[in-house]
Amino acid sequence: MRVDCVSICPYLISTTNPYEKELIHLADYTILTADTLLAGKDLAETHNSCIVIENDLIKEILPTGAAVQKYGETADIHHLGNVTLMPGFIESHNHLSLDARLPGHHQMMNDSTCRLSVLALNSLHDDLMSGVTFARCMGDRDFIDTTLKEEIEKNHVFGPDLYTCGIGMRGLHGHGFVGLPHTGPEEFRRTARENMLHGCDHLKVFITAGAPPLKGNAPYFISYDEMKTVVEEGARLGLPVSAHCIGGEGLKQGIKAGIHAFDHLYCISDDELELLIKNDRWAILTAGNFLDPKREAFCPPSKVANVRRNRERVRERMSTILKSGIKFALGTDAFHTFLYKEAIYAHECGASVRESLKGITYYGACLCGMEHLIGSLDKGRKASIVALKCNPYQNLETLSSPVLVMKNGVIYKDCINS
Repeated sequence: MRVDCVSICPYLISTTNPYEKELIHLADYTILTADTLLAGKDLAETHNSCIVIENDLIKEILPTGAAVQKYGETADIHHLGNVTLMPGFIESHNHLSLDARLPGHHQMMNDSTCRLSVLALNSLHDDLMSGVTFARCMGDRDFIDTTLKEEIEKNHVFGPDLYTCGIGMRGLHGHGFVGLPHTGPEEFRRTARENMLHGCDHLKVFITAGAPPLKGNAPYFISYDEMKTVVEEGARLGLPVSAHCIGGEGLKQGIKAGIHAFDHLYCISDDELELLIKNDRWAILTAGNFLDPKREAFCPPSKVANVRRNRERVRERMSTILKSGIKFALGTDAFHTFLYKEAIYAHECGASVRESLKGITYYGACLCGMEHLIGSLDKGRKASIVALKCNPYQNLETLSSPVLVMKNGVIYKDCINS
């Protein structure tokens, strides 16, 4: 299947709007042939193979000749040539209506739901075109993420599939531009239940400040009892809890409370890292917040000064984390279309190219408990696939410009045959 961007509104695909295009099955199967494939959970290189797709799933991966002989008469065959096929990218720390490419983006979180929804539609479109086919959402106002997830599933909205958390929960006096303030376990409990009522996939709390302090340990703004309440509420429906956390005592309290994943970890100590590993928790790295100078143009001077002051400290901590063997995944923290940079930073900080690629594919799927459906090119997985001009094992920069993007068997971007 294929859908082209519509000039009137590229974000919406519906059978009821006259300005939009209907998704149509063109054949029983779709076959993608390419010189190189990165297959399985280890992204192993295979050559002159192809992917056979039935509806939205990968049916088989076969040598090209065998696939054409077996399915050719009933297949829509795309001979992609000298490209590399790999799983669609998984963005493991995203916000839909927060767009770090815009000046003043933090203050925009106080805008109306209508305006925030427009920003979210734009970021969804751009993320999908950059190769992101699945995104772990880390908080948006007014249940924008859960609403748009439903519309994407109905093919009414154009974007990656979403793993949502609804309203992020922060302390009344604490950090969290996209979160809402809470005080006391019962306020946290109520929002946790409201999030679950809206169909969230996980819950999110903000434990610490956003950046390392000038001196001393990282402050934290919610209590153990507040964290534990959210964990207990999520556990009733089998939902994990994720936390904004840069390190410090708040991290230790979060581990004790049962939090599943810790995002950022900019000033985590060696002892705290050891504690995460011992308790089998996840580290979600968003190194670009500090390592990417291009983000400075969109931030206020006070934040830029903080970023520059902490850049090398964060680089050293990211390197220590990546060399520790901890379970990790990579995200941009709302720097839409730039997930490829996180893979590059991971490699620069000591991860192998393979591990860096898994950080934006398979490991993101494991983090969300979705590895049976996404994150690898395997039989029975969703047909969410990107094509790259070069082999990323030879050049990670090629991740920046996929020439084909397929999500769930539908081609949304094709710069090869257009």
